[in-house]
Amino acid sequence: DVEKRVSLITNLLKGNIRYKMLDFDLTKIFNYDKYQGVRLGAGAKLNEKFSKTFSPDAYFGFGFRDHTWKYGAGLDVKLSEKRTSIFRVDYSDDVFAAGRISTALWDNPMKLKDLGVDLYNANFYQSKKFGASFLYDVSNSLTAKIGLNHENQNALFDYQYQNLGNSFKNVSTTVSLKFSPNDKNMMTPGGKLTYEKKFPQFFLNYEMGSKIFDGELNYHRLDALAIHQFRSKLGTTTLKFLGGISSGTAPIWKNFEITGQTNGSSENWTSKINTPSTLGFVTMPSGTFYADKFVSLQVSQYLPFRFKTIGKTYSTIELEYKSAIGNFKNPENHQFNFQVLNHNYQEVGLVWNRFLGRKFDVGFSYRLGYYQTSLFKDNFGLQIRLSGF
Repeated sequence: DVEKRVSLITNLLKGNIRYKMLDFDLTKIFNYDKYQGVRLGAGAKLNEKFSKTFSPDAYFGFGFRDHTWKYGAGLDVKLSEKRTSIFRVDYSDDVFAAGRISTALWDNPMKLKDLGVDLYNANFYQSKKFGASFLYDVSNSLTAKIGLNHENQNALFDYQYQNLGNSFKNVSTTVSLKFSPNDKNMMTPGGKLTYEKKFPQFFLNYEMGSKIFDGELNYHRLDALAIHQFRSKLGTTTLKFLGGISSGTAPIWKNFEITGQTNGSSENWTSKINTPSTLGFVTMPSGTFYADKFVSLQVSQYLPFRFKTIGKTYSTIELEYKSAIGNFKNPENHQFNFQVLNHNYQEVGLVWNRFLGRKFDVGFSYRLGYYQTSLFKDNFGLQIRLSGF
């Protein structure tokens, strides 16, 4: 019974539902973005009941706006039962939003928050990728992942990079690190389970594109994220520090989009409603601001009281502040419509958690500072999320 419960918890935390030898990936079932529209699909992985060493997986998805199938398959080879030590090979033909930081070692709750982050973003590129990687727990606190990839990349929006066009062959090496000194972990038959997540958490990703084999790009890309959470008499405080830098011959998707979440061009107030995200800006127009170097600070503060409205469920209030500033060395090399984030973008917000005693949260945010306009409708954003996200 204990083993069954541990297995159930492990898979739910990974975003999976288990049926005998198969783990079904919940994140592959449904998604929505401005480029693909509604995306439906499925993903499954053979678990340790199939083999304690080999674990193949596959997924597919179909976008109803772009009318295109996406798919991928891979094989994990477990090299140790005492710690995470996994060699992986995979292939995928999929589309991705341009300029995202790497989420290679994020846990599932962080990834689930970003499922709807591109609700109003149509700046996507296609990637046909062969890859090999090695995931290893250096210690109980430090996890490392090293990868080698060969990609055919193609812009799916109106874009040209210098005089090189919008399609590239890319050979890249990646290194990702996660340091979580206070997490409590245990090994299970299905892999490592973090049964108590604690802070701080640190993430670092480095990527290098090389002109070896048939690679056409030569760049360096580094991003880092630190998250800390603590309690005081003022309530629970969460701090997020984020930054990145990119250099060399790098198309726009190897630089950084400062993640906006609203439809800035629409006159309809409903376009200001968006879903939760890990690092997004509620009031920022989606797919608008890019940088080759940036820093960002995000602070949220749960107030130290709770109250009832309707029913027996207690509600809480959360205050937010978000800020980001960056620059772009040669923005004229990227021929499409975007803005350089070379001034401080700021917004403040208020979130009513468990709104009216229900199981969802409602947030209101407002833009301040340099990018604020004289029109109220340009400066506000609304967010609706399930409680706990």
